[in-house]
Amino acid sequence: MGVFNNSIVTERNQRPSFNGRTILRAYFMRDGEYVSLGNSQVSSVMLFKKEANTSPSSILEASTGLVSDTAAATAVWRWSTSGSVAGGATGDLLSETDYVQTDTPSCSGIYLVAPGRLAVVLNGVTNVSSLLEDGTSVSSSTQLSGEPAAPYIDVWTVKLCEACDWTTFINDTEFFQNNAVILTEPLLLRTKERLYNKKIELGSIEKIKIGTEVIIENKNIDDSIKNVLKDGLITSGAVQIVKQNDADHTLASRYTVTSFLASTGFVEVTQDNTFLYKLDTNLLTGIDDMGTAVGTYTIQVKYNVLDETILSPLMYFTIV
Repeated sequence: MGVFNNSIVTERNQRPSFNGRTILRAYFMRDGEYVSLGNSQVSSVMLFKKEANTSPSSILEASTGLVSDTAAATAVWRWSTSGSVAGGATGDLLSETDYVQTDTPSCSGIYLVAPGRLAVVLNGVTNVSSLLEDGTSVSSSTQLSGEPAAPYIDVWTVKLCEACDWTTFINDTEFFQNNAVILTEPLLLRTKERLYNKKIELGSIEKIKIGTEVIIENKNIDDSIKNVLKDGLITSGAVQIVKQNDADHTLASRYTVTSFLASTGFVEVTQDNTFLYKLDTNLLTGIDDMGTAVGTYTIQVKYNVLDETILSPLMYFTIV
C-alpha cells in the first residue's frame, strides 16, 4: 500500500481493485532527466479496458496520434487538470495536499507530485465524479459498477516542452477481485532490511536504497495467499539519518540530519518493497554543530505493516 496526502492508496503494482483507492503514477524522463511539466503541458489521463483496445489504433486518431473523441466517450475513467472544461480549456495541476477523499473535483484531478512525476487517483469508495469528454460528470458508482478484474490501459496526453506537439503515453495496469483474503489464525510477520548504499561521495545527490523483505511465518497459510499479502502490507515509510561523532569530543556524539517526521512524504516505495530517499550531501556542509560532512552515518527506516510499526536496526554508511 501507499500513502497520498495521508490517505491510504493502493499502487498499481499491488493488486488493486475497483472497490478501493488506486493511485496511478507516471514518471516522464528525457536524456536521463525528469521533464518539468507545467499546467499547459498536461491535457488528460484516461483509463480504458485493454480487451477492447488491443492496439493503439483503436483509441488514437491516425492523423494526430491523440485519443479520438469516439474513444474518449468509452473511457472507464477520465482525469483532467483542475478547472478543465469541455472545449479544451486548461486548468491547474494539483499538488498532493489538494487531494481529499470526499466528493470534490480534486478526486478527478491530475497531481504534480514532483518535477516530471504525475499521479491520478481512481476512487472506487466514495461517489466522486469523473469528467467525460463533453464536460459532463458521472459518479464513480456509475463508472465503476460491475467492472471486472481484467487488464486496463491508462493513456496520458502531455507536451514534453511548451513548443512541442501533444503526445500520448500508454501504460498497462490490472485490477483484481481476489485481493481480499480470509485467515483463520493471527498473521505472524517478520521483516528484514538491507541498506544498499555503503559509501557515498560528498557533493553527490544520491537515492539511499533500503531493501525490505516481509516474511510470513504461518505454516498453515498457503504460499499463494502469502504472495498476495506481501504485495500490499507496507503502507508508509520514513527514515532517520544521524551523523556519528564518536571520535570528536568537541561535538555532540550524535547529530540528526533528517528525522522521521521531516522525511515523511519524501520516502518512495518500489514494487519489491525497496525504500528510496534522496540525500543531497551538499546540504551537509557548513553545519557547525555537526562538524565535517565526511564521516560515519546511521539510517533507520520506520514503516507500518498492518497494525504494527516496524523500526529497523541501525544501518551504517559513510560519506567520503
